[in-house]
Amino acid sequence: MIQYLPNELHIQILIYVANETKFEKFCTLRTVCKKWNSFVLLVTHEAVISRLNSGLKLELTDWNETKWSKKLPPTYCDSTKTFTFLFDHIDNTKSCNDYKKSGINKINFTVFVERSKGRPIPIKLGAKFGELAFPKFINDNIYKYEFDHQNNVCFKRETKVDEKGESTSSIRLYSFTIAAWKLYYILDCLTFNCKRPNLKEGFQYQYHRYIGCIQMF
Repeated sequence: MIQYLPNELHIQILIYVANETKFEKFCTLRTVCKKWNSFVLLVTHEAVISRLNSGLKLELTDWNETKWSKKLPPTYCDSTKTFTFLFDHIDNTKSCNDYKKSGINKINFTVFVERSKGRPIPIKLGAKFGELAFPKFINDNIYKYEFDHQNNVCFKRETKVDEKGESTSSIRLYSFTIAAWKLYYILDCLTFNCKRPNLKEGFQYQYHRYIGCIQMF
């Protein structure tokens, strides 16, 4: 009988359930009926954006630290079961010469989501993706580094020519794609205050507090 309810009522029911349920369980509701297969997908996407109230923060060792722009919400691909974040170029470029001077060819790439709302001390939960090699551009201005078949990061090379005709190249983070289940797991732990002593492999908590002007990790 549920399939005969108005679409608006279906969505209202699912929004309520999504706010009270972990994504891991909520996504299983897609099997209830054909309508819910579509509606659950729609509501899940909106719930993910809503829960990312603190933004997605990428922490790159000795590279630029980039925050997800709320003007660019993530897009979901059901065929690959992934979310992709696009980044704007403001305060997100670094000269190629700056990279060369740093002498760093590889970094440990970790993505953290921070929750500060309703907490006296902010908490972060992140997913570790392993080593990321320095971007190597050949014939294209987009460099894609794949950690596996679902998770990847793209960098974009931009070249500007000044009035003297001299060119300067810079590199910026262009996009990041993460497996949906990884993002769901992080958001569920943070949203429902699930302080799990034994996180799934590849995940880690990070706490920080402020003493005067010193930030401690």
